[in-house]
Amino acid sequence: MWIEAITVRTPRTMRPLDILEEVKTLWEQEGAAPRPDIFTGYQNLDVENEISIRLTWEETRQPPGQTTWGVLIARHLERHGLVRHTLWQRSICSTERQV
Repeated sequence: MWIEAITVRTPRTMRPLDILEEVKTLWEQEGAAPRPDIFTGYQNLDVENEISIRLTWEETRQPPGQTTWGVLIARHLERHGLVRHTLWQRSICSTERQV
């Protein structure tokens, strides 16, 4: 499993939840590219004008790299502020419980 993270820091005059709603609408309209296993949106608790979208992928479905969805979302968010698009892989020191 790996994660594609797209983070944007907006001007303080913008409402981050409105931007997350825009991304949700984009998500519902587009449909050609393979979709991630999990799509989540977060608002930074310390920096109120920063949001992050996390796309979680299984390596068997999508090899690690910037995906069509990640690039599409990053380009959409660029009009709202400074965007950072990064890739993450689970480390071996994870303490997540297996059920």
